[in-house]
Amino acid sequence: MEASNRLPYFLIDLMKSVMECEAGVEDKADVLLFEIGRQLVNCNANKEPTADLEYLYDTTKWLQSEIISKM
Repeated sequence: MEASNRLPYFLIDLMKSVMECEAGVEDKADVLLFEIGRQLVNCNANKEPTADLEYLYDTTKWLQSEIISKM
């Protein structure tokens, strides 16, 4: 399975971590945003569609802001 295909699962895991108040969720969100951004750059360079990745990025960014506001 390609890395980009696993990104939704990583987002789900991050959401679970937030719900369970696990430590390190800020770092998990940062890593996920970086990985999604890297995949977006690759797709743009290869002229591939990015809508799904953009949705994942926006959702992760929103979740990150929620994490920060709860600290």
